[in-house]
Amino acid sequence: MTEPLSFLTAFLLGFMGSAHCLGMCGGIVGALSFNNQGKNPLLIHLSYQAGRISTYGFLGLLVGALGLWASQFHDSIMLIMRAISGLLLILMGIYLMGQTASLIWLEKVGGLLWQRVQPFSKNLLPVTHPSKGFLLGLIWGFLPCGLIYSTLAWAGVSADPYHSAALMLCFGLGNLPALLSAGFFAAQINKLRQHIVIKYSFGLAIVIFGIWTLAAIW
Repeated sequence: MTEPLSFLTAFLLGFMGSAHCLGMCGGIVGALSFNNQGKNPLLIHLSYQAGRISTYGFLGLLVGALGLWASQFHDSIMLIMRAISGLLLILMGIYLMGQTASLIWLEKVGGLLWQRVQPFSKNLLPVTHPSKGFLLGLIWGFLPCGLIYSTLAWAGVSADPYHSAALMLCFGLGNLPALLSAGFFAAQINKLRQHIVIKYSFGLAIVIFGIWTLAAIW
């Protein structure tokens, strides 16, 4: 895939999915401010976001390594992976246009892993230091999210661990503005994202990219 286009696509997936991210992570972002006990809230938020995005990059590295491993066996395996990623991209585009049920099934599957990871976050609250914020971000990066899983599936097709990690970092940077500004400018960002022209334009662009991914099989 063309690298600049793929990185831009990953960023837009994160940006356009910001409303979903606020729904999933908005509560914990608000808790960071509430439990900050007078200390610098920006530093706490930045450490949390750094941890969250680091987890995305780590997961991207893993799926890229998995894709690289799979590519060594048979071409048909990579074709299947590409087909799955293309279909998930199309579902993401439909999701971004307002059909949120298209990815719920993925989140239910991810919830099985989350049940094992989430208990580790209890000892980190309240967050009183950036190091605790970073660790909490690392854990909450595993929060079950259809957008994350779909982007991971797409990133894994590159069969390049570093490229896949970079794609996931771009995805995390895409939803950073909304999450970092939650309680400050999130409403304005969400209003922009919800504009019908922007919503359908970006959603359609993702669907087209998914179709292009499928077409590359043939």
